[in-house]
Amino acid sequence: MKILIGKEEYPIRELVDTGEELNIIPEEIAIKFSLKTRKLNMNLRRIGGHTTSLVEISEFTPIILASGEETQIHFFIAKGSVDTVLGRQ
Repeated sequence: MKILIGKEEYPIRELVDTGEELNIIPEEIAIKFSLKTRKLNMNLRRIGGHTTSLVEISEFTPIILASGEETQIHFFIAKGSVDTVLGRQ
């Protein structure tokens, strides 16, 4: 799957999780696409007891989905190596 952030395509190996309410991307992607962010300090406990540190949020980020649908979503930005998770909108 690919999403368009700004004018660049981002191929993602995503986990679309309809039970998840957050969209999570790794910090390196936020940097690559120069997303406008604000600081956040939140720990998210995941399935299996794993904890993910959410360090920033990019709000109302315009994207184009592979289907061609244009939308704006909030990306929670995680520290370290995490898979991209697209939650329900």
